[in-house]
Amino acid sequence: MKKFTEKFFRNLLIFALVISSVTTVPVFTNAVTVSASAQGKNIIAYFPNWGIYNTAHKNMTVGMLPWDKITVVNHAFFEVDSNFCLASIDTYADFDKSMEHSEGWESNQLRGHFGEYKYYKALYPEAKILISVGGWTRGNNFHEMAKTAEGRATFINSLIEFLDKYPFIDGFDIDWEYPGIDRAPDPNDEYDKGCPGGPEDKENFTLLLKEIREAYESTGHSDKILTTAASGGYDKLELVEPDKFHQYLDWINVMTYDFHGAWETTTGHHAGLYANPDDTAASSPVDIRGKYNTDAAMRNFTEIYGIPASKLNVGTPYYSRGWKGVAGGINGMYGTATGAATGSWDNPNSPGGQYPYFTLKEMENTGSYIKYRDDTYAKTPWLYNESAGVLLTYEDMTSLSSRCDFINSNGYGGMIIWEITGDTDDFEMTGLVYDKLIGSNPAAAPPVFSPAGGTYSEPQEVTLTCTTGNAVIRYTTDGGEPTESSQVYSGPIEVDSTTTIKAKAYKEGMTDSGTVTAAYTIEDSSEQPEVTAWAPNTSYRQGDIVSYNGKNYECIQSHTSLTGWEPANVPALWAEYTGTVTPVERCHTGV
Repeated sequence: MKKFTEKFFRNLLIFALVISSVTTVPVFTNAVTVSASAQGKNIIAYFPNWGIYNTAHKNMTVGMLPWDKITVVNHAFFEVDSNFCLASIDTYADFDKSMEHSEGWESNQLRGHFGEYKYYKALYPEAKILISVGGWTRGNNFHEMAKTAEGRATFINSLIEFLDKYPFIDGFDIDWEYPGIDRAPDPNDEYDKGCPGGPEDKENFTLLLKEIREAYESTGHSDKILTTAASGGYDKLELVEPDKFHQYLDWINVMTYDFHGAWETTTGHHAGLYANPDDTAASSPVDIRGKYNTDAAMRNFTEIYGIPASKLNVGTPYYSRGWKGVAGGINGMYGTATGAATGSWDNPNSPGGQYPYFTLKEMENTGSYIKYRDDTYAKTPWLYNESAGVLLTYEDMTSLSSRCDFINSNGYGGMIIWEITGDTDDFEMTGLVYDKLIGSNPAAAPPVFSPAGGTYSEPQEVTLTCTTGNAVIRYTTDGGEPTESSQVYSGPIEVDSTTTIKAKAYKEGMTDSGTVTAAYTIEDSSEQPEVTAWAPNTSYRQGDIVSYNGKNYECIQSHTSLTGWEPANVPALWAEYTGTVTPVERCHTGV
């Protein structure tokens, strides 16, 4: 009876707050009570509760999280059930499975992920643990729940009850993807419930966040955190009210990834930093080409909606997006595609070319995959297997370092990681984020190779650069890991045979950079070009080789060789040739 009475009065209180809020909108003098973790940079790692079942996700448990390198764990996912209450999508994994720190089998003892959270919260009290609600596949009841004051009150009451029951949980991340959009379930994915929506979501989403904040304040939970995961697409933000709802939030997690993917028939960077003018995406009716990038997405929040940069976290993907049937473009990028590649993180019935970072790292410059990078605009890499027609766009250590620099230079609040199981066993990506955003000894930027690793038909002069001033670059050419005793880079490295170079940057007072690798294959270029006798009134292409008076000459400008235009007498059109040129190279320079 006591439990029922408390629940009854709590419902009554929240319902009264909700009803009154329809006509009265309070002004928060300091927006919200900001938690301690929001005062510095945030490093927010999404932890998927399904990761324990899958080796592609490392069979990851809560105990495997890099607790010393992150400030917030977003537990993915809970959902809004058909009764409009908070519910786990996997009660066995979350509450029943026996794990290392499970308390026992009594009804008041914790097991599963939550038993582990309780244990690790005691070890890392400054870390925040949030429950992320919804996600792409479990947003099916948001619309109906938020549509009425009664529905919102029911849901909010279940949030407060949850915080009372599990006091080591620090709050909630509302991940409604996306208010205002009516999306049907994917018929090829049994777990995708779709996400109904309509124009009324615009106001109701703001009311939902406002009423959750008010419930925190009125029930003794003013120290709890409330956040949301927001789209990086400006067109989706037009369906909600960021300028109004941000006052109720501690921070906003901007999903600055999935800008491109296999739902398109052309390839592009799925987490590009800046717009590339070579992008072939459409600019109308949605300006994907110009505005589907990290910089444009973040500036949209600050410049259009007036949200402080410090309240915005930038997203990074620890996974790829990919296509099959890729042709054309720039080494496949901005080329055409016929569909989605199938990655190790994919549902084979509904693929998206999703591989975790630790697998992509192993694929780089192996098995016909060549790694390329846009160093000027997107700053991100891609893998292209031309023979198989597969392209994968992703984040690596170099691009992640640029993303961290972008956060620091623009004053953004921190980084969100989707998702943590994609990192290497030693969490090199997350370690880099920590060092650059929080660590007392930030990491030196990883060296950059020019030209990038790949297959070449002649020897290459490889240069190494580092954006960290006065950093020392050390490298190996025998496949070994660079150390502080390895060769110091002092000038171009001559590569005249198949070679793998590994490099690392060092600077006193900073953490060593991650190791970067480039594999170079030098094909045999000994094949002699075809040589023909020069003749007047003959058309020649750039790269053609002719013999004239006992010497060979190379055509350096396409022309018709008129009488008197002998090679020895016209240096503007002909140059004496003494080397070897393969047909492949001639093709590259032909007109």
